[in-house]
Amino acid sequence: MLPQWIRRTRHGQAMPAPFTAPRTSFNGTVTGHRCVAYTRVGLDDIKTVKNAFGTTVNDVVLAMCSGALRRYLDDRGELPATSLVAMVPVSVRDRSDRAGVNRVSGMFTTLASNVADPVERLRTIAAQTAVAKEHHRTISASMLQDWAQFAPANTVGLAMRLVSRLRLAEHTPVIHNLVISNVPGPPVPIYFAGARIDGFYPFGPVFHGAGLNVTVVSNAGSVDIGIIAARELAPALWSLADDFPPALTELVGAARAHSGS
Repeated sequence: MLPQWIRRTRHGQAMPAPFTAPRTSFNGTVTGHRCVAYTRVGLDDIKTVKNAFGTTVNDVVLAMCSGALRRYLDDRGELPATSLVAMVPVSVRDRSDRAGVNRVSGMFTTLASNVADPVERLRTIAAQTAVAKEHHRTISASMLQDWAQFAPANTVGLAMRLVSRLRLAEHTPVIHNLVISNVPGPPVPIYFAGARIDGFYPFGPVFHGAGLNVTVVSNAGSVDIGIIAARELAPALWSLADDFPPALTELVGAARAHSGS
């Protein structure tokens, strides 16, 4: 797989390689402490941007996340000169021959966080995700499951304890900066015991070296965003949550200007 990855990289046909992400304050050793924040934006606004620039909903979600992260890091004087790299979970249910309910792999993609213009940032993300999806399809959907057979749970647990004890995540190259997951939710209101469920704010896992997770789920015309982080690495998480609506508003304004409305 590595020779193929190198070959595709030389031709500009590869997703970002692991261990090439810039280091940020949330890329370190995690503890058992967590902090959470959440926010909500409009699905129609995301579709407005998607339709104006001919991208996908997922591209717009990634661009919104990138804009929010860019604001958050820039306000703290931490914005890297090179782009953040996100790991995006991807379903491989239709490609995997392995048993099990959860058949998910991970795709690496740039967030173009080093690009100041929001439209150029969106277009860069859209182009990169198209390349990343094509590259991802060339990798066996069962490969990671095959590798897992050679890593029993006690071995993995021992390795993780070693990583934590030696704080290796702070001394080795960053695999990826964070996980961003976009999950389609119910298009209509749903109820529990007669009460309408107003919002879904999902939270995903964090890892040593990637102590921030953003999970996005659509919900009856809204988009709910759950953010979770290792508390020591991102204690001001509500500041990041507050940056999401302005990041989307910036894209919507550009979309309306582009469409002449």
